[in-house]
Amino acid sequence: MKFDRQEVVARLRERVESRAARLWVQEARWVRRGGAIELRVLGRFQEARLKQKYAAALEDAFGCPVMIVARPVQTGAGAQPRRRRRAAPRLTGIAGEFAGRLIRAFADGVETAPRLVVVHGPPHSGKSVLLEWAARRAGECVFRLDVGRLRTGRGRPLVPRKPVVVADDLDILATRPATQRVFANLLDGLLDRGGRMLCAVEGHPADREGLQPLLRNRLLGGVLVPIERDTVGKTAAVARQPDPPEVMDCLKKAAARLFGVERALLDAVTKRRTVVTARRAVMAAARRGGLTERDVAAAFGMRARAVREACRWTKQQEERDPSFAALLDGVAQKYPTPDERR
Repeated sequence: MKFDRQEVVARLRERVESRAARLWVQEARWVRRGGAIELRVLGRFQEARLKQKYAAALEDAFGCPVMIVARPVQTGAGAQPRRRRRAAPRLTGIAGEFAGRLIRAFADGVETAPRLVVVHGPPHSGKSVLLEWAARRAGECVFRLDVGRLRTGRGRPLVPRKPVVVADDLDILATRPATQRVFANLLDGLLDRGGRMLCAVEGHPADREGLQPLLRNRLLGGVLVPIERDTVGKTAAVARQPDPPEVMDCLKKAAARLFGVERALLDAVTKRRTVVTARRAVMAAARRGGLTERDVAAAFGMRARAVREACRWTKQQEERDPSFAALLDGVAQKYPTPDERR
């Protein structure tokens, strides 16, 4: 039986009330198998939902038997890698060349890279920009240490479980001898476990007033990366900063379409399983794209802890369920590129 694609789509609008289900069908591969049609949808989630609710409607729209199957997810050497946005900030001069080469090797886990890198320079010289670039480049293996929380004493029992730790604004510990000891012990434990740390301090550690000898000596034992006010190009760095609300809205729309839920439900207070799964996928995609936990949490009216838990769950589910991994990739691919954000 011959059929026209536009006619089938028109009949789908009359028989399938769910816009998400219609999109799943339109985006699927239509393969003729004798007198039947095989719909190869994105994953098992879509396969199960279409079989459960719309099997009869699909056969009516196509005018022949319809077999709904999930596409196999590519793994191994043939799989397409996720897009990574690791564009380096614009660095100038000899100091910039040294900083870029060293921090790139540190973030990529090069075997010969130092395990402790200390970026130091005057205020507003771009230290935080370099640390953020390194953290995004290193990806999921990074733990961002909240030095401000450590300073208030709320982070004393903190033990980073990731191999890479990024710590900015160490100079705020200058008037806290006890907290400096806590940080020094944290650094020792990290290095003993084979981890590595990238940190930043205002001014040279040897000249910074208020640093205790135990912390100063540890910082001087790492590789020092000096930068000046004109080392990091501020214009280029600002141009690459994403607009968190726009990025989150784009990811939420993609998740609503792929998971077959209403867009408004992602912002609503509901524990419906499909909505929660889609919401977690958005959080994980946003964090992998480079948004901070605070920005992601603010987009859902949650705490940063909920974002961390969602990312841990997503990582486990991604390893167990290939169909969920495919849906997560579909959401992550909608993260706006720098050109799209301008």
